[in-house]
Amino acid sequence: MPDLAWLDIDNYDIIDISLPVDSKTACFPGDIQFSRNITCTYKDSKVINLSSFTMSPHVGTHADSPIHIYGEMDKGEGMASQLPLQAFIGHAQVIDLADCFEPITSKHIASLVSSLDRTKLAPRLLFKTRHQIRYDVFENNYASFTPDLVEELQKHQVKLVGIDTPSVDHSDSKGLETHHALHKYEMSWLENLDLTHAKAGYYTLIALPLKLTELEASPVRAVLLKKK
Repeated sequence: MPDLAWLDIDNYDIIDISLPVDSKTACFPGDIQFSRNITCTYKDSKVINLSSFTMSPHVGTHADSPIHIYGEMDKGEGMASQLPLQAFIGHAQVIDLADCFEPITSKHIASLVSSLDRTKLAPRLLFKTRHQIRYDVFENNYASFTPDLVEELQKHQVKLVGIDTPSVDHSDSKGLETHHALHKYEMSWLENLDLTHAKAGYYTLIALPLKLTELEASPVRAVLLKKK
């Protein structure tokens, strides 16, 4: 019989690392914010409430797919539904750099590795750069990743990175070089995390993208599991 002890969720603390999504949630300048339309009310129907919503898939905590940075949307390749699910579940490490507003480089990782009892990083790295998250404000002054960081992480066999800022690239980037570096090394990534309640250390990450077959990104409900 397989060892399924980790499925006993009562033995774990669950830390929600997702941003709330509502009409106040900030989005990238020029993108589409969340909006709700109530299509049926219980008051009128005496049966149910129904609603619909509109938003960019990059609002809130989300995963980008390859089609976000290259290719043609109508060909159906590189969509959110095709992201490798195994990258979004498993052993993860929170790295606390807060408060950091500068680009995160390979030097940050070299310093981290030298301070660890073991030299092997977890296969999923989540970078905490803020002590406080204002989900309703787009803050242009934020930390991002550099391509040389990605190159260093692939040497450690990292398969996913995440950050608590709007993007792995800075909003001033014209070529999204870090996005392309992540794609080159077949690494998945999460953006707009909320790691304010996650201390540096090791966890189990669950942050599955939706099976959206025609979109270049997907919202996720990201959580960390920590054994009590």
